[in-house]
Amino acid sequence: MSTPIHLEGTTLEGGGQLLRLATCLSALTHTPIHITAIRGNRSGGGGLKAQHLTSVQWLGQASHARISGMGLKSPEITFMPSPTTTNGGVGEDVVIKQSTPGAVNLVFQAILPYVLFRGGDEKVRVRITGGTNVSNSPSYDYIEQVLLPMLTLIGIPPIDAALHSRGWSQGGAKIGSVTYTITPLNTKLPAFLLTHRGGVKSIRATVIAPKQYECQIAEELDVMFEKRESRFFGTRDADIGITFEDSQHEKRFYLLLVATTTAGVKLGRDWLYDQGVRAGKVDTVIASLVRQVSNDLLSEIEHGGCVDEHLRDQLVVFQTLAEGRSRVYGGERKGVRLEPSLHARTAHWVAEEVVGVEFDEDGGCEGIGLAVEAEEEEKGEGRADEELVEGLKKLDVSA
Repeated sequence: MSTPIHLEGTTLEGGGQLLRLATCLSALTHTPIHITAIRGNRSGGGGLKAQHLTSVQWLGQASHARISGMGLKSPEITFMPSPTTTNGGVGEDVVIKQSTPGAVNLVFQAILPYVLFRGGDEKVRVRITGGTNVSNSPSYDYIEQVLLPMLTLIGIPPIDAALHSRGWSQGGAKIGSVTYTITPLNTKLPAFLLTHRGGVKSIRATVIAPKQYECQIAEELDVMFEKRESRFFGTRDADIGITFEDSQHEKRFYLLLVATTTAGVKLGRDWLYDQGVRAGKVDTVIASLVRQVSNDLLSEIEHGGCVDEHLRDQLVVFQTLAEGRSRVYGGERKGVRLEPSLHARTAHWVAEEVVGVEFDEDGGCEGIGLAVEAEEEEKGEGRADEELVEGLKKLDVSA
């Protein structure tokens, strides 16, 4: 086995994203890695949190990896996948349990490429417990309304999402559950281009808040859209939809705005309000929530890009693994190309270090054209062993 590639965990954004992407690419390409100073840029000492252990442990089982350094708050790990094992799929049912509201969708993002590119003939149902609405993490609503449709747009088979119950980091910790039904790829992912966005044709607002504030939030949104209609829609007629869900707690306020364009592009911005909700100050909370999220979405619309800030870094792994040159246009302001976010630049760096791809200034990348395991099976290189599949069906992390 070759010497592990060393990744310094404080590079660029220096958070958990570096760990998740690196271990996923490592597992898929059988490339050993050694990550030090994990989450070293974070307060409280950094190191592995429970949700990081969850994804790394699952990927380790899937790729028959030898892992050292696994443990809560561990500052470094060595992840060495088997260089020869082909697994040919991960089974039809996967259950990943967390005993804390660790972000469900960060775990989902870490394992999704592996499930897709390991191939297999049957759909895979991945049920994950944890937090569906967690501060500083992608919400279930963003994943369901933005990420999944955009993955379909670039050639990934449609992924179904089913919310069983919500898990929160605000208003007291609560654990929820989601099932994603994934159709594995059966051929290489073709290169894709996201370079033409079109105009905004509709906007959907998703509000999750205490029931008694439903009318007040709707009125605040109506006033905002009336004032900013031309900035959102240009000369098109406004097409606006608002859905409301009771958050069942006086301190849980969440808003997601999603713009859909004539080219099918989805741009989303959201906020799980995390600045404290004091008695008598709810008017200020609602005004701040609507103002901030609408400002963020307008900024995304006005730069003309085909992805929002948070989606751009989530597509890096698919650009890396696709066959051919994929390009994602991130927009520009005042004639100057919009630089990738720190998260996106971190993802670029990880992909470059682990598999050797290069990203150019225009958001382009020549992918490695990773073959799915089903293709290798047809060449007689082996099938999944039943013991591995059984091991992947259920992962319970109670740290």
